Formats: sequence, C-alpha cells, structure tokens
Amino acid sequence: MAENLLEISNLHKEFSVSGNMFAKLSGRKVSAVNDVSFSVERGKTMGLVGESGSGKSTIGRCIMRLINPTSGSIRFDGKDVACLKGRDLFNFRSEAQIVFQDPQASLNPRMTIGELVSEPLLIHRRGTKTERIAIVKDLLDTVGLNPEHINRYPHEFSGGQRQRIGIARALALRPKLIICDEPVSALDVSIQAQVLNLLKSLQDELGLTYLFIAHDLGVVQHVSDAVAVLYLGTMVETAPVEKLYSQPCHPYTQSLLSAIPVPDPQVQRNRSRILLQGEIPSPIDPPSGCRFRTRCPIAQEICAIEKPELRELDGVEPGHFCACHFARPRPLD
Repeated sequence: MAENLLEISNLHKEFSVSGNMFAKLSGRKVSAVNDVSFSVERGKTMGLVGESGSGKSTIGRCIMRLINPTSGSIRFDGKDVACLKGRDLFNFRSEAQIVFQDPQASLNPRMTIGELVSEPLLIHRRGTKTERIAIVKDLLDTVGLNPEHINRYPHEFSGGQRQRIGIARALALRPKLIICDEPVSALDVSIQAQVLNLLKSLQDELGLTYLFIAHDLGVVQHVSDAVAVLYLGTMVETAPVEKLYSQPCHPYTQSLLSAIPVPDPQVQRNRSRILLQGEIPSPIDPPSGCRFRTRCPIAQEICAIEKPELRELDGVEPGHFCACHFARPRPLD
C-alpha cells in the first residue's frame, strides 16, 4: 500500500456574508467547500481542477492554515493540521509551502531576490548569514536563475523568472509538500512548459509531493498522477489521471474534457463538444440534491431530491470515484 502524506476528510469551509453592498444577504453563509475528501500519496501529484469559484484555492489555503476550516480533518504526515497551534503550526509550515498564482503580487517589490528567498530561512533560524547566502545562490541555480542576480529586485525579472523565484523561496526550507495554486496560469504558453518541466524535475530530484491547483485540464494532465474534479465546492469525480482522461464518468468532467483542443485539425473538426447551459449557481443558495443538476444534460427528478454520494463505480478500473446517480464511462472522441 502506498503511503499518503496528505489526507483530507469531510472538509467544510463557510464564509459569512457581511457589508453594505450585500445588506440583503447579511448573516448568510457561503459554502465554499462542502464535504471534500481526498488523499495525496507521498512523492506524487494530485491535481485539483474546476471552474472559477469551485473551491480549489480555498482548499489549498485551508491546508496551509492561511484560513481555518469550518470543520473536517486535514492530516499531514500523521498530524491533524486543523488542530495545530503555536509552535506546532510554526513547525508545520516549514514542511509545507505554497506557490501562488501571481508571481508579481507574491513578491515584495522592496526586497531583493536574496532577501525574498532567504526570508523563510531567517524566520525559522536556519544557518548563519553566510550560510543563508550560499543556500540562496544554490536555490537560484537549481531553479534555472543566475546566482549573481541575488541583489536584483523582482521588477527586473520576467513573469516566468519571478515564478522561478517563488519556487526557489518555497524550496528554501526543504518542504515535503508544495501547494501549487495556479502557478502557470499567468504565464505565456512557452514559459508554462518550462515551469512545469522544472516542477517535475524538482519532484524527481527532491522527492516532493504536490497539490496542483488549476483550471487548465491540459496542464493538470501533464503533471498529475491523480485528479480530483470540483464543482461549486463539492467533489464530483476523482481517479488516476490516465483513467479520468480516457473514461470520464461525470457529465461535468465530460464537458470539461470535451473543451480541450486537439492539435490535429481533422480530429478536432470531428469531435463533439458538450456545451453546458446556464450559469454556475450561487454558493450562497446552491441547488438542492446534486449541485450540478441545474446545468446537467442527464438530470432527472431524483437529482433534485437526493445528493449523490462519491462512490467507486462498477465497470471501471479500481480507484475511480464519481458522485452522480447516472454516471457512466464515456470514452473521448
């Protein structure tokens, strides 16, 4: 049996609505994450995908305890992160790091690259000043940057280079887990490939475990070992990457995958696209039963009454779970 580094069980996160702009909704709750469970094997990559507002980034921030979960369990290397306080929480954050979506916003423009990358070492009191400088130069070289640029500022680098700086900073404390929150969505396509290849080579070299959050299913397929699909805060399907992409079972997953372009014009011309009708419902007042039913092409009466459980399906490979009353494999065209 493979060992899980991260285990999420029945995670819930709600936000209270307040403020003058939403006076009519004041006091109500936004259910950003609703009963989500999954695990990530040590040394592997779990991809989280879904539309904007599906709760992907909220899950990542709950794991890091940047925000506190409403309920549920987050177990990291045998410890319940949701219960950590003080020194225990401080120590946990040396073992788990996060790479943010916007490298420009995540780097202090008034600090040099050397100061930014060495900041985690300084906070956790690792090494002397001379040793920290040597570590920073080694990290810059590891992520493909010139160590001689240690005294430059973030604005002197391109977007791809700034993201490499963010990765170097995340690696400074030699963590076990890195949460990649849309790390390439703000980059050009050619730069995306370079950063993804860098993340993969670092994983092989350092034995890292990734939780890779993205809305681009093509990117997720390239880097992930398993994939979980989220819709309006709930998990609708999870499976090993090759099984989910070859035989998606949930109508939402099938629609997402049908939108991925194929580089062969003839094949692309003959593909059938699954178009969803309507808009994503409000998380303040989600639909009853299955949250996807208002946009689902195969919804029936039971979908409005009974919430489908995430279950392992018959007729597919073991480890393929889907939350749909009428789930069935649909091979891609």
